[in-house]
Amino acid sequence: MSGKVFTVRPTVNYSYQVKKDRETEKVSLKDKIFEWGENLLLTVLAVVFLVLSVAVAYETLVYFKIKFEKRALGLEKVQLEKELNRLTSREVILEKAKTLGLRAPQEQDYIRLR
Repeated sequence: MSGKVFTVRPTVNYSYQVKKDRETEKVSLKDKIFEWGENLLLTVLAVVFLVLSVAVAYETLVYFKIKFEKRALGLEKVQLEKELNRLTSREVILEKAKTLGLRAPQEQDYIRLR
């Protein structure tokens, strides 16, 4: 092997398997039951995986929906608090009272109870 060079030529190798007829192929009952059990187990696992995936996706959707709704409600709360403070400010109330013809209470308007 030392000092020699081997060239490798590409060849096309494929193996052709002769298909056997089901009638001539003899499969034991034990193997059939085992194969059926494997297929059933794979089907059940696929269904469980699908159901769990959908459940996780739904929970994620609900989580993000609640998160965005919470953010939107927080912004709306801040806007409503600003509006409340603006509407109940002293200047706005005095202006509305003047347009309605009301006046600020005077000293004689107070009743002293003993």
